[in-house]
Amino acid sequence: MENDPDAIEARLDRLQAESERRRAELRELAASLPAATSRRALVRSMFASVARAPDKPLVAKRTILKVLRTPADLWRRLRAR
Repeated sequence: MENDPDAIEARLDRLQAESERRRAELRELAASLPAATSRRALVRSMFASVARAPDKPLVAKRTILKVLRTPADLWRRLRAR
């Protein structure tokens, strides 16, 4: 390892520049994410999208089948333990 102050300064400058680039990337990523949404807003948007869906009978059928399947799935998971 070098103890040369110039080499140490150069390495610190490179690390600082890399850190700033990563921060900028993270800021861009965070800006592209949607804002935090409450559960209530999420449920309202789900119902709104179902209300606008052209294939409501299919959506209703899939929902009912999933609800009916849930107890059986839960039972299988509990038995597997």
